[in-house]
Amino acid sequence: MASAVASSGAAKIVLATAVSLLGLSPTAQAQWPQWRGPARDGSVATPPRGDDWPERPVLLWEREVGEGYSGPVVARDRVWVHAREGGQEVVSSLALDSGKELWSRHDAVPFEQDPSARLHGRGPYATPSFSGDRLFTLGITAVLSAWDAATGALLWRTDHSAEFDPSYTYFGASASPLVWGGLCFVHFGGQKEEAAGRPGRGAMIALSVVDGSEEWRWTGDSAGLGASPVVQVIGGQPHLVFKARASIVGVDPRTGRELWRIPFPVDMENTIVTPLFVGDVLVTSDYQKGMHAWRIQRKGHDWTARELWRHREVSLFTSSPVVAGGQVIGFSEFRKGQLFGLNPRDGRVLWRGDGRWGEHATLIAWGNQVLVFREDGSLVVGDISGGQFRWLRDYSLGSRLMWAHPAVVDDLIVIKDGSRLAVYRIAAPEAAAP
Repeated sequence: MASAVASSGAAKIVLATAVSLLGLSPTAQAQWPQWRGPARDGSVATPPRGDDWPERPVLLWEREVGEGYSGPVVARDRVWVHAREGGQEVVSSLALDSGKELWSRHDAVPFEQDPSARLHGRGPYATPSFSGDRLFTLGITAVLSAWDAATGALLWRTDHSAEFDPSYTYFGASASPLVWGGLCFVHFGGQKEEAAGRPGRGAMIALSVVDGSEEWRWTGDSAGLGASPVVQVIGGQPHLVFKARASIVGVDPRTGRELWRIPFPVDMENTIVTPLFVGDVLVTSDYQKGMHAWRIQRKGHDWTARELWRHREVSLFTSSPVVAGGQVIGFSEFRKGQLFGLNPRDGRVLWRGDGRWGEHATLIAWGNQVLVFREDGSLVVGDISGGQFRWLRDYSLGSRLMWAHPAVVDDLIVIKDGSRLAVYRIAAPEAAAP
């Protein structure tokens, strides 16, 4: 295998004997346009590949793009990434097939973190959202920017730091923006005011994707530490669901009218896990909270959240769960990191994996299969169709901390570990042979 490396952060293009077989042409359906994928639930939209996982993946290209946990997003023939280089935040657009830089924009973003967060760097943490022809990025100081995705032209920008002082949580702004119905939703505000004995201020704000003008705001509480919002349609009613400092809230995304609220205080305010829906059932967890489930249902003109079950057999901290094989699959903080599966109807834990897998893992569901991206740079692939986790393959994709959420499109896996962005092809076994 030969490789050519260009200077000053340009792509390292890896040339393999399989390069003529690549045929990179992601379909319109095969996109990863936002945090946790097309449906924002950590699932791959394209048909599953079965058990034909190759002995090893093919590295197509890799390049240095900057630090941060913000994950890559992919649409059409491009990948976009939001990262930090020194005192600047950088938004870049790259060709998916080659890693060639198509445009890059730099902004000076000085940031002083709370000491408890410094081991995780100065971000950015929020994954961009791609919608139509626009890319939306949220910087660590809660500055929301809308870019022309093709050219990199800045279309508009909004900064709420003067209104919410400070406009970030301990780690900086971490919740990924959500685009839906011509609106971009961002939860501004943070906890540092409370540390000084003053009540926290914040607002979930809906902004027009056209010009950034405010359409509505919900002011019930400040933002959670890092949990990103989702939209779920139940009984024909869309619900914008998000975690605030001390509760889980559902509002009408068209108007901001609160539909229901669940008290949900979290120890040390470590509210990180993205809410997961299984139909009308909300399943979630957070640091030391154990697992919880509620059914969101209408009673007359009102909506309620009826608790179905709860337990502390397993619990989630920094990793969000997925659904595969009819089970909720999660990565528990207990036993120093442990994979598990549970029944979403009654919460019964069906199986547990080995312990001591680390502090963090990113889970992606692909039909009945689960891709477990471990923080050490490895990928474990397992099948859930038999009710238990059946190991299929494991790969080494990198050697640096892999906390950024990967993207999966067609047979490509796009990862970011440390400051490196890399694209792998999971070819059919015969195509992957040396």
